[in-house]
Amino acid sequence: MKSALTLCYIGILLTSFVSCRIKKTEIPENTANQKIPVKTTTVLNGSIDEIISLNGKSVFLKKNAVISSIPGYLKEVCIQYGDMVKKNDLLFEIQTKENKALENSGLDPAISSSKSGIIRVVAPSDGIISDLNINSTGMYVSEGSQLCTIVENTEMRVQVNVPFKYNRWLKINMECRIVLPDSTFLDGNIYKIMPLINETSQTQIILIKVRSNRQVPENLNVIVQFVGLNHSKALLIPKKALLTNETQQEFWVMKILHDSIAVKVPVKTGIENTRMVEVISKDISINDPVIIEGAYGLPDGAVVKIVK
Repeated sequence: MKSALTLCYIGILLTSFVSCRIKKTEIPENTANQKIPVKTTTVLNGSIDEIISLNGKSVFLKKNAVISSIPGYLKEVCIQYGDMVKKNDLLFEIQTKENKALENSGLDPAISSSKSGIIRVVAPSDGIISDLNINSTGMYVSEGSQLCTIVENTEMRVQVNVPFKYNRWLKINMECRIVLPDSTFLDGNIYKIMPLINETSQTQIILIKVRSNRQVPENLNVIVQFVGLNHSKALLIPKKALLTNETQQEFWVMKILHDSIAVKVPVKTGIENTRMVEVISKDISINDPVIIEGAYGLPDGAVVKIVK
Protein backbone atom coordinates (compact mmCIF):
# COMPACT_ATOMS: atom_id res chain seq x y z
CA MET A 1 0.00 0.00 0.00
CA LYS A 2 2.87 2.32 0.86
CA SER A 3 4.65 1.63 -2.42
CA ALA A 4 1.46 2.41 -4.32
CA LEU A 5 1.18 5.77 -2.60
CA THR A 6 4.81 6.47 -3.39
CA LEU A 7 4.28 5.72 -7.09
CA CYS A 8 1.20 7.93 -7.18
CA TYR A 9 3.13 10.79 -5.59
CA ILE A 10 5.95 10.43 -8.12
CA GLY A 11 3.41 10.45 -10.97
CA ILE A 12 1.87 13.68 -9.71
CA LEU A 13 5.29 15.31 -9.56
CA LEU A 14 6.15 14.23 -13.12
CA THR A 15 2.82 15.54 -14.43
CA SER A 16 3.37 18.92 -12.74
CA PHE A 17 6.90 19.14 -14.14
CA VAL A 18 5.78 18.37 -17.71
CA SER A 19 2.91 20.87 -17.40
CA CYS A 20 5.28 23.59 -16.24
CA ARG A 21 7.59 22.87 -19.14
CA ILE A 22 4.74 23.15 -21.63
CA LYS A 23 3.50 26.42 -20.12
CA LYS A 24 7.01 27.85 -20.17
CA THR A 25 7.39 27.25 -23.90
CA GLU A 26 4.06 29.00 -24.60
CA ILE A 27 5.13 32.32 -23.04
CA PRO A 28 5.51 34.89 -25.87
CA GLU A 29 8.81 36.60 -26.48
CA ASN A 30 9.57 39.94 -24.89
CA THR A 31 7.21 42.56 -26.32
CA ALA A 32 10.20 44.90 -26.74
CA ASN A 33 11.27 42.79 -29.70
CA GLN A 34 7.86 43.29 -31.35
CA LYS A 35 7.90 47.09 -31.52
CA ILE A 36 7.04 48.42 -34.98
CA PRO A 37 9.65 50.80 -36.41
CA VAL A 38 8.26 54.20 -37.45
CA LYS A 39 9.54 57.64 -38.40
CA THR A 40 8.07 60.75 -36.83
CA THR A 41 7.94 64.51 -37.14
CA THR A 42 6.48 67.23 -34.93
CA VAL A 43 3.41 69.39 -35.40
CA LEU A 44 4.40 72.90 -36.49
CA ASN A 45 2.76 76.27 -36.00
CA GLY A 46 3.00 78.51 -39.04
CA SER A 47 1.42 80.26 -41.99
CA ILE A 48 -0.15 78.50 -44.97
CA ASP A 49 -1.75 79.84 -48.15
CA GLU A 50 -4.59 78.40 -50.21
CA ILE A 51 -3.31 78.36 -53.79
CA ILE A 52 -5.87 78.65 -56.59
CA SER A 53 -4.57 77.35 -59.93
CA LEU A 54 -6.38 78.28 -63.14
CA ASN A 55 -5.65 77.84 -66.83
CA GLY A 56 -4.75 80.89 -68.88
CA LYS A 57 -3.21 81.90 -72.19
CA SER A 58 -1.03 84.72 -73.46
CA VAL A 59 -2.66 87.37 -75.66
CA PHE A 60 -1.50 90.56 -77.36
CA LEU A 61 -3.77 93.51 -76.65
CA LYS A 62 -2.76 95.74 -79.56
CA LYS A 63 -2.85 94.54 -83.15
CA ASN A 64 -2.60 97.23 -85.80
CA ALA A 65 -4.05 96.47 -89.21
CA VAL A 66 -2.10 98.21 -91.97
CA ILE A 67 -4.38 99.08 -94.89
CA SER A 68 -3.99 100.68 -98.28
CA SER A 69 -5.16 104.30 -98.34
CA ILE A 70 -5.53 104.35 -102.14
CA PRO A 71 -6.19 101.89 -104.96
CA GLY A 72 -3.05 100.99 -106.91
CA TYR A 73 -0.34 98.51 -107.66
CA LEU A 74 2.07 97.13 -105.11
CA LYS A 75 5.48 98.37 -106.23
CA GLU A 76 7.65 97.38 -103.25
CA VAL A 77 7.27 94.96 -100.30
CA CYS A 78 9.91 95.89 -97.74
CA ILE A 79 9.04 93.38 -95.02
CA GLN A 80 8.66 89.66 -94.43
CA TYR A 81 6.43 87.65 -92.13
CA GLY A 82 7.80 87.73 -88.58
CA ASP A 83 9.96 90.82 -89.04
CA MET A 84 10.47 93.23 -86.14
CA VAL A 85 9.68 96.78 -87.21
CA LYS A 86 9.93 100.22 -85.67
CA LYS A 87 7.39 103.01 -85.92
CA ASN A 88 7.64 104.81 -89.29
CA ASP A 89 9.67 102.02 -90.92
CA LEU A 90 8.80 101.66 -94.61
CA LEU A 91 6.54 98.65 -95.19
CA PHE A 92 5.16 99.02 -98.73
CA GLU A 93 5.20 101.30 -101.75
CA ILE A 94 1.97 101.57 -103.76
CA GLN A 95 1.93 102.94 -107.28
CA THR A 96 -1.17 104.85 -108.35
CA LYS A 97 -3.06 103.80 -111.46
CA GLU A 98 -2.12 107.12 -113.11
CA ASN A 99 1.59 106.65 -112.43
CA LYS A 100 1.35 103.08 -113.72
CA ALA A 101 -0.28 104.35 -116.93
CA LEU A 102 2.53 106.88 -117.43
CA GLU A 103 5.10 104.14 -116.88
CA ASN A 104 3.52 102.11 -119.67
CA SER A 105 3.05 105.07 -122.03
CA GLY A 106 6.59 105.17 -123.39
CA LEU A 107 7.14 108.75 -122.26
CA ASP A 108 10.36 110.13 -120.88
CA PRO A 109 11.42 107.86 -117.97
CA ALA A 110 12.10 110.94 -115.89
CA ILE A 111 8.41 111.81 -116.15
CA SER A 112 6.98 108.31 -115.80
CA SER A 113 9.07 107.50 -112.74
CA SER A 114 7.94 110.57 -110.81
CA LYS A 115 7.60 109.89 -107.10
CA SER A 116 4.40 111.89 -107.00
CA GLY A 117 2.52 108.76 -107.91
CA ILE A 118 4.26 106.51 -105.34
CA ILE A 119 2.61 106.21 -101.90
CA ARG A 120 4.74 105.12 -98.95
CA VAL A 121 3.07 102.93 -96.33
CA VAL A 122 4.91 103.08 -92.98
CA ALA A 123 4.57 101.19 -89.69
CA PRO A 124 2.10 102.84 -87.27
CA SER A 125 3.93 101.35 -84.25
CA ASP A 126 6.77 99.14 -83.09
CA GLY A 127 6.02 95.43 -83.24
CA ILE A 128 6.12 92.17 -85.16
CA ILE A 129 4.59 91.41 -88.55
CA SER A 130 2.11 88.72 -87.52
CA ASP A 131 0.09 88.59 -90.76
CA LEU A 132 1.32 89.45 -94.22
CA ASN A 133 -1.70 89.47 -96.51
CA ILE A 134 0.11 90.57 -99.67
CA ASN A 135 3.75 89.68 -100.21
CA SER A 136 4.43 90.00 -103.95
CA THR A 137 4.88 93.10 -106.11
CA GLY A 138 2.73 94.00 -109.08
CA MET A 139 -0.55 93.05 -107.44
CA TYR A 140 -3.45 95.45 -107.57
CA VAL A 141 -4.90 96.48 -104.22
CA SER A 142 -8.11 98.35 -103.67
CA GLU A 143 -8.56 101.18 -101.22
CA GLY A 144 -9.00 99.84 -97.69
CA SER A 145 -7.37 96.46 -98.42
CA GLN A 146 -5.50 95.03 -95.44
CA LEU A 147 -1.82 94.64 -96.26
CA CYS A 148 -0.44 93.26 -92.98
CA THR A 149 -0.90 93.23 -89.21
CA ILE A 150 1.58 94.51 -86.64
CA VAL A 151 1.42 93.06 -83.15
CA GLU A 152 2.78 95.23 -80.36
CA ASN A 153 4.54 92.48 -78.43
CA THR A 154 5.29 94.81 -75.53
CA GLU A 155 1.55 94.79 -74.80
CA MET A 156 1.36 91.07 -73.93
CA ARG A 157 -1.11 90.03 -71.23
CA VAL A 158 -2.24 86.71 -69.77
CA GLN A 159 -5.98 86.07 -70.03
CA VAL A 160 -7.65 83.90 -67.39
CA ASN A 161 -11.28 82.81 -67.17
CA VAL A 162 -11.99 82.88 -63.43
CA PRO A 163 -15.04 81.13 -61.90
CA PHE A 164 -17.23 83.75 -60.27
CA LYS A 165 -16.95 82.07 -56.86
CA TYR A 166 -13.44 83.55 -56.64
CA ASN A 167 -14.60 87.05 -57.57
CA ARG A 168 -14.49 88.36 -53.99
CA TRP A 169 -10.73 87.75 -53.85
CA LEU A 170 -9.85 89.49 -57.12
CA LYS A 171 -8.42 93.00 -56.91
CA ILE A 172 -6.54 95.23 -59.32
CA ASN A 173 -2.74 94.87 -58.80
CA MET A 174 -3.21 91.59 -56.89
CA GLU A 175 -0.05 89.50 -57.28
CA CYS A 176 0.02 86.09 -58.93
CA ARG A 177 2.45 83.57 -60.39
CA ILE A 178 2.44 82.36 -63.99
CA VAL A 179 3.76 78.85 -64.63
CA LEU A 180 4.97 78.29 -68.19
CA PRO A 181 5.00 74.89 -69.96
CA ASP A 182 8.80 74.68 -69.48
CA SER A 183 8.21 74.82 -65.67
CA THR A 184 9.66 78.33 -65.35
CA PHE A 185 7.81 81.08 -63.49
CA LEU A 186 6.87 84.67 -64.17
CA ASP A 187 5.41 87.09 -61.65
CA GLY A 188 2.43 89.22 -62.56
CA ASN A 189 -0.33 91.49 -61.30
CA ILE A 190 -4.00 91.69 -62.16
CA TYR A 191 -4.23 94.44 -64.77
CA LYS A 192 -7.93 94.48 -65.62
CA ILE A 193 -11.10 92.73 -64.45
CA MET A 194 -13.66 92.61 -67.23
CA PRO A 195 -17.25 93.40 -66.12
CA LEU A 196 -18.64 90.50 -68.14
CA ILE A 197 -19.58 86.91 -67.33
CA ASN A 198 -19.56 84.06 -69.81
CA GLU A 199 -23.18 82.90 -69.85
CA THR A 200 -22.30 79.22 -70.33
CA SER A 201 -19.28 78.72 -68.05
CA GLN A 202 -20.09 81.51 -65.56
CA THR A 203 -16.49 82.69 -65.65
CA GLN A 204 -15.10 86.20 -65.66
CA ILE A 205 -12.19 87.33 -67.84
CA ILE A 206 -9.24 88.94 -66.10
CA LEU A 207 -6.03 90.21 -67.69
CA ILE A 208 -2.65 89.89 -66.00
CA LYS A 209 0.37 92.07 -66.70
CA VAL A 210 3.67 90.19 -66.52
CA ARG A 211 6.52 91.75 -64.54
CA SER A 212 9.25 90.56 -66.89
CA ASN A 213 10.88 91.52 -70.17
CA ARG A 214 10.84 87.92 -71.35
CA GLN A 215 9.22 87.55 -74.74
CA VAL A 216 6.30 85.14 -74.51
CA PRO A 217 4.50 84.01 -77.70
CA GLU A 218 0.79 84.55 -78.16
CA ASN A 219 -1.69 81.75 -77.37
CA LEU A 220 0.73 79.98 -75.02
CA ASN A 221 -1.18 77.88 -72.47
CA VAL A 222 -0.07 78.65 -68.92
CA ILE A 223 -1.17 78.06 -65.32
CA VAL A 224 -1.91 81.09 -63.16
CA GLN A 225 -1.69 80.71 -59.38
CA PHE A 226 -3.41 83.08 -56.95
CA VAL A 227 -3.34 83.14 -53.16
CA GLY A 228 -6.92 82.74 -51.96
CA LEU A 229 -6.92 82.40 -48.16
CA ASN A 230 -4.10 82.68 -45.64
CA HIS A 231 -4.04 81.20 -42.14
CA SER A 232 -1.17 82.65 -40.12
CA LYS A 233 -1.35 80.54 -36.94
CA ALA A 234 -2.17 77.08 -38.19
CA LEU A 235 -1.16 73.62 -36.94
CA LEU A 236 0.76 72.10 -39.83
CA ILE A 237 1.93 68.57 -40.63
CA PRO A 238 3.47 67.02 -43.75
CA LYS A 239 0.83 65.60 -46.09
CA LYS A 240 2.30 62.10 -45.71
CA ALA A 241 1.47 62.19 -41.99
CA LEU A 242 -2.24 62.52 -42.75
CA LEU A 243 -4.24 59.27 -43.00
CA THR A 244 -7.72 58.78 -44.46
CA ASN A 245 -10.28 56.14 -45.29
CA GLU A 246 -11.17 54.92 -48.78
CA THR A 247 -13.84 57.57 -49.29
CA GLN A 248 -11.59 60.33 -47.94
CA GLN A 249 -14.33 61.46 -45.58
CA GLU A 250 -12.46 60.72 -42.35
CA PHE A 251 -8.94 61.89 -41.50
CA TRP A 252 -6.61 61.12 -38.63
CA VAL A 253 -2.99 61.11 -37.53
CA MET A 254 -1.06 58.63 -35.43
CA LYS A 255 0.26 60.52 -32.43
CA ILE A 256 3.04 59.14 -30.23
CA LEU A 257 2.54 58.96 -26.45
CA HIS A 258 5.30 58.14 -23.95
CA ASP A 259 7.77 57.68 -26.84
CA SER A 260 6.32 54.28 -27.76
CA ILE A 261 2.51 54.20 -27.97
CA ALA A 262 0.79 55.19 -31.24
CA VAL A 263 -2.75 56.49 -30.77
CA LYS A 264 -5.25 57.39 -33.45
CA VAL A 265 -6.35 61.06 -33.30
CA PRO A 266 -9.19 62.16 -35.62
CA VAL A 267 -8.61 65.56 -37.24
CA LYS A 268 -10.28 67.95 -39.64
CA THR A 269 -8.29 69.40 -42.49
CA GLY A 270 -7.98 73.04 -43.49
CA ILE A 271 -5.78 74.66 -46.13
CA GLU A 272 -3.25 72.46 -47.86
CA ASN A 273 -0.52 72.89 -50.45
CA THR A 274 1.83 70.50 -52.21
CA ARG A 275 3.77 69.63 -49.01
CA MET A 276 1.85 70.64 -45.90
CA VAL A 277 -1.70 70.44 -44.60
CA GLU A 278 -3.47 72.30 -41.83
CA VAL A 279 -5.04 70.05 -39.18
CA ILE A 280 -7.69 71.02 -36.65
CA SER A 281 -8.18 69.01 -33.45
CA LYS A 282 -8.38 69.74 -29.74
CA ASP A 283 -6.14 66.70 -29.16
CA ILE A 284 -3.26 68.03 -31.29
CA SER A 285 -0.79 70.64 -30.09
CA ILE A 286 2.43 72.24 -31.28
CA ASN A 287 5.48 69.92 -31.11
CA ASP A 288 3.36 66.78 -30.70
CA PRO A 289 5.16 63.85 -32.39
CA VAL A 290 3.20 62.23 -35.25
CA ILE A 291 4.15 59.34 -37.50
CA ILE A 292 5.15 60.13 -41.10
CA GLU A 293 6.35 56.64 -42.12
CA GLY A 294 5.03 53.28 -40.95
CA ALA A 295 1.55 54.43 -39.91
CA TYR A 296 -0.38 52.66 -42.69
CA GLY A 297 -2.49 49.88 -41.19
CA LEU A 298 -1.16 50.57 -37.71
CA PRO A 299 -3.77 49.75 -35.01
CA ASP A 300 -4.73 52.23 -32.31
CA GLY A 301 -2.51 51.73 -29.25
CA ALA A 302 0.27 49.87 -31.11
CA VAL A 303 3.71 49.72 -29.51
CA VAL A 304 6.25 51.39 -31.81
CA LYS A 305 9.93 52.16 -31.97
CA ILE A 306 11.00 55.54 -33.33
CA VAL A 307 13.85 55.30 -35.82
CA LYS A 308 15.79 58.03 -37.54
